[in-house]
Amino acid sequence: MKKLLPERCGKKTRLSFTHLLFISLLQCICLTNSFAEDTTGTLVATTDISIGTLQTEQVFIGSIHFSQTSLLASKTQGMVLKVNFDTTQHIQQGEVLVELDHEILDSKIKAVQASLKDLKLLEEKSAKDLKRYKKLVQQKNVSQQKYDEIYYDKIRIDQKLISSNAELEGLLIERKQHTISAPFSGIITERYVELGEWVDKGGKIATLVNPQAVTSIFNLPASYALEIKPEQKIQVHTGKQSISGTIEGVIIKGDNKSRTFPLKIKLHSDNAVLFDGMETKIKLPRSSSEGLLVPRDAIIKRFGNDVVFIVDDNKAKMVPVIVHLYSGSMASISAKEEQEQEQEQEKETLQAGLKVITKGNERIFPGQTLQVK
Repeated sequence: MKKLLPERCGKKTRLSFTHLLFISLLQCICLTNSFAEDTTGTLVATTDISIGTLQTEQVFIGSIHFSQTSLLASKTQGMVLKVNFDTTQHIQQGEVLVELDHEILDSKIKAVQASLKDLKLLEEKSAKDLKRYKKLVQQKNVSQQKYDEIYYDKIRIDQKLISSNAELEGLLIERKQHTISAPFSGIITERYVELGEWVDKGGKIATLVNPQAVTSIFNLPASYALEIKPEQKIQVHTGKQSISGTIEGVIIKGDNKSRTFPLKIKLHSDNAVLFDGMETKIKLPRSSSEGLLVPRDAIIKRFGNDVVFIVDDNKAKMVPVIVHLYSGSMASISAKEEQEQEQEQEKETLQAGLKVITKGNERIFPGQTLQVK
């Protein structure tokens, strides 16, 4: 046992020495790589810091509305004889939708037309009698009283003729009302009648919508509503579609609870597929910031702060920043001031024209040598 102890101790000593030698080699390799890296520099991409104004936008959500929607109703009463439409059907202007029973009305029209023929014959006869009696009065072969009787008889016949013509015209209008036609081209969204039903005067027939007359309504706070300019062009987004629109104006009657006012936008949707009630979105200017502008990719998080890396004598210099606004791929920033007396120094640290790193900034550290792409 005593002989074995030195051997074990010697083995342990030999293993520790080998381990230490391996670690030393690794340190040499790391130092060599670090030296090579410092010589060549880390490859990064940069862009110039600029000065400008960045504007943000507020998204508002609205709904699609068909501005030309008509609830078709019957102008007269009667039983439904024909129904020539159904829901989702495309209807052309003037197309007959419903035909009501008009048998009794046709009989009245025939009776009035026959009465008119009799009155026209009487009118012709009275005109001839009046002409003849006028000559006889001039020749003093008949009395003036007889002539007056013929004269007033003709006037009564003329008045009856006018009355009967007016009655016939009214019956023809009513007959036309028994056929209900589409006032404009569109799509049927609701149907209220069936074959054989009795429809009262003013009874609902169908709901007709014009898919080409589309508006979108948005509720805006007063601060936004006051800045709206009518006839201004704007893009309206719904689903994956982007539709051009024209601002018609703000409806001056608002919601007392939410203190918002409806903005009405007319959509030019010739090829768009739209449904009433669909969600729409618009973007309106919200706020702006004037100052230093950098790409959004230049800003990263380090130690819980927003920072950017600038190129200072081919080395990375980390500058803590305050982000004022993001808009698209750009950001408005300023140097973070920890103390008031350092304000002027901070301004010199971050200014327009300096190179800010936009790619490769996640893997670099302050003071690291850079190779600018």
